[in-house]
Amino acid sequence: MDCQTLFEHLTDFLEGSLTPEQEQLALEHLATCPRCETVLDQTREVTRLLAEHGRITLEGERRQELLHRILQSTR
Repeated sequence: MDCQTLFEHLTDFLEGSLTPEQEQLALEHLATCPRCETVLDQTREVTRLLAEHGRITLEGERRQELLHRILQSTR
């Protein structure tokens, strides 16, 4: 599995709805790719925060700053 394929199936991975073979390929990729591991960790954290605090709306500069930080952390 490559990064793009993992990103496309990240929600399925987190929900446990991949086939056993796909899950194994995802785990193997995550074991060797720090970038994808970071994206997975951040996605889990966002999911946790949404469950804890609900949805919020960010406007203007705050929204742009958050998007910039997310993109910077995946490089």
